[in-house]
Amino acid sequence: MQDKLEFGLKVLWDRDVMIREIEDEDEDVRRLKGEISSQKGSTYFARMQYGRLMDAALEARSERYVRDIFEELRPVSVASRANKPIGDKMIMNAAFLVAREKESAFDSKVKQIGARHGSLTFKYTGPWPPYNFVNIRLKLERAREGE
Repeated sequence: MQDKLEFGLKVLWDRDVMIREIEDEDEDVRRLKGEISSQKGSTYFARMQYGRLMDAALEARSERYVRDIFEELRPVSVASRANKPIGDKMIMNAAFLVAREKESAFDSKVKQIGARHGSLTFKYTGPWPPYNFVNIRLKLERAREGE
């Protein structure tokens, strides 16, 4: 851990913006949405299908963003750890262990990635002590009777 720093990176998105982007790009989603709006009567099954299709598209897009970001930051970091995202807007909650001499390269790379992804919000924090990369095991001993 000597000469290493930790940086936190949280990536958030606006789900409604992503849904509109997917509707613009995905022919199947666009067709199904058109069917729902033009139908008279019950649209329950079509709406259920649309929901499943949209959930799968959102999940795939989220996974692709996260995978690409980790991949781009790998050369300028020593290690990374993915933590559980918090809430429905956060798609990435990660910690990166960075060698002190690569701090400016890491910083530049995060800013570069953020500039390319205007529809995502990057929350970048640090440097921190590398607490996400240290495991401490404590051994508890029973108190001896009579002491």
